[in-house]
Amino acid sequence: METKDHSIIEERNVLRLNNAESNRLTRECLTTALMQLMKEKPIDKITITELVKRSGVSRTAFYRNYSSKEDILESAREEIIQITNGFLAKPELKENSYLWFKECFNIVQENAEIIKTIIDANLPVSSFWEGRSMLETLYPSGDRLKRYRNLAMAAAFQRVLCLWVEDGMVEPMEEMAEFCSLVFQERPIMK
Repeated sequence: METKDHSIIEERNVLRLNNAESNRLTRECLTTALMQLMKEKPIDKITITELVKRSGVSRTAFYRNYSSKEDILESAREEIIQITNGFLAKPELKENSYLWFKECFNIVQENAEIIKTIIDANLPVSSFWEGRSMLETLYPSGDRLKRYRNLAMAAAFQRVLCLWVEDGMVEPMEEMAEFCSLVFQERPIMK
């Protein structure tokens, strides 16, 4: 009896893994198809029928994973936020601002296609770092003025990241990291 129960549990786990993998592949196909279609026309001109046809998944599969085309981009944005949060938590990067900035540019470069698609769709790119001051993680402070400074500098840094993507990432990420580590280094606030 115990072997039979163990076998049933194992089958359920395999099915769960297969479903999770199937959903992941479906989402990946839909994201890729949407990005391709958005190169051809604005998101509001893309139909669900076109999207599922291009992605090779069924309409039912689309609605099992998303409720709208915009949800696909939101999901991609959330994934980038999770990646960013994972790197922001690395204490070794906080000790070296150059490495911290280089990792930021690396993440942006790895996700440049989706970021560029979101920029081209006129969706808010600043929402990638929604509710967070990226520089506050590098230069944490309990002082209100320093927190305001970090917030202002983070907005400028986000703009640099987006402009770098918009311009085709011509400058090497190492050069950009060096530039940012000099420009955005923590400085005392004048009183």
